[in-house]
Amino acid sequence: MKLPKISLIIPNLNCVEFIEEAIRSIVDQRYPNLELILSDGGSTDGSLKIVQRYSDEFTHVICGPDTGQANALNRGFALATGDVLGWVNSDDILRPGGLALVGSIFARRPDIDWLTGKISSINEDGKLLHVHRPRPVSYERFLAGDYQWIQQESTFWRRCLWDVAGKGLNEDLKLAVDGELWLRFLRHSKLTPVHAPIGAFRFRKGQRSEAIENYHHEMLKVIQLERQKIAHPKGVLAQVLQLPLELRSQNKTDMLFPDIRKYDAKPVKGLQLLLSYLRYYNTVGLFI
Repeated sequence: MKLPKISLIIPNLNCVEFIEEAIRSIVDQRYPNLELILSDGGSTDGSLKIVQRYSDEFTHVICGPDTGQANALNRGFALATGDVLGWVNSDDILRPGGLALVGSIFARRPDIDWLTGKISSINEDGKLLHVHRPRPVSYERFLAGDYQWIQQESTFWRRCLWDVAGKGLNEDLKLAVDGELWLRFLRHSKLTPVHAPIGAFRFRKGQRSEAIENYHHEMLKVIQLERQKIAHPKGVLAQVLQLPLELRSQNKTDMLFPDIRKYDAKPVKGLQLLLSYLRYYNTVGLFI
């Protein structure tokens, strides 16, 4: 089994308190075909001194002012050469074995264009707080206002999907940068949920995601624009577009549109997960 090259971007701006943990969570996995890229927006807090200690682990280190998170990520992805792409913010982490699982699933399952792992979170001290199965997501659900949440640090995709979806993040957005990208991905491919941990989001004071109402406001505007582009909806999509857009939970969406579950992708779980791990460790010579 040939493992795909994974290009992973770390965007950073003055995150000295957490960036080393983020870097170590990636490089300590020793994934054999990793391209690690740092995109720093001009940090002045000493975080770049930490990056320097791991200079041998990075393929590229970009330093200099950017116009925001989307611009920082686009600068990194412009240098990426991997078959599989993703990003981890400098205050978040990858869970142990996450890259092994991602690489082996993409190697074994050519039908999967993008995937997301269990929704996991940690606190400021790195203690694991919550772990939940990834919830079903589809284009139809997004257009119904049911998009909470695809965990960004647990989500990876093939380059071919990135290319067809526009090859970049929307720099006009301030908060819903990830959600708008997921919506573009969903135009072309279903998201496969994986019932295993891949990444973890850190809850801490002062982070961008605390502005949750502003995020929803921006994301709903993105979805409304997408709804307006659909000329001849059919089936469940036609039912969805008949109702005004609002933020909806999974339960409410399922109640309003019972057939919408037919559009949910089947998860990777159980024996499929075990086979993915075994194939990975056999490939790298650590097992069997």
